[in-house]
Amino acid sequence: MRWVTYLSPSGGAERPGVVDDGCVFGYPGEETVPELLAESRDALADAFQRALASPVEIIVEFETRLCAPYLPAGPVMVRRASGEACAITPDLVRGTDDGIMVPAGVGALVAEVGVAALFGGRGLHAGYTLACLWLSSTGEPVGLTLGPAIVTHDEFDGSDLTVTATVEGEEVASAALDGKLAWTEELEGDIAIALPAASRPLESGEEFHVDGGTLGEFEIRVGAAA
Repeated sequence: MRWVTYLSPSGGAERPGVVDDGCVFGYPGEETVPELLAESRDALADAFQRALASPVEIIVEFETRLCAPYLPAGPVMVRRASGEACAITPDLVRGTDDGIMVPAGVGALVAEVGVAALFGGRGLHAGYTLACLWLSSTGEPVGLTLGPAIVTHDEFDGSDLTVTATVEGEEVASAALDGKLAWTEELEGDIAIALPAASRPLESGEEFHVDGGTLGEFEIRVGAAA
């Protein structure tokens, strides 16, 4: 299953949806994605089928304006490429269609790439999404991109997860993470984020492409807003 949060073309509100056969099916319930994840795995699967059977709307996937698929209620701990952990506040979290601006006075950004693991009811693993932390040249976080979708646990067999970042075909970062979740043990909470690989400094205008295989892919132009 693939869950997203998107801006509905009917009113512009954020709405959960599921991805199937190249389209996003708007979830007809009132719950948010974090609320759905907090329920049992069976309840999440039932919600997925409900969205397919009675969608609020159906949108072609590439035309959908994606938001962060998961917005934490408070600061989340992120394990950076240096091995250090830092807390990222919710106001820095954005989706893959939200872009990333370069703050005034900052010449370039460094991107650290990896994976976010999400946990739901009874602390069970619910799924993964791609993660990318944007940092100034001084190491100050300026944004955390999550997405494009949360891919649920049943799509994985425990194999290692690989994330590759490129700029115009040039590999600038590559991360590998244990698919059996050993890396999440030191990161408490409903979401655990590890970013093992850092890019070179990225200038405004460069197209940064992240590919996570089963986790999906996204591309962001550095310095561009949504």
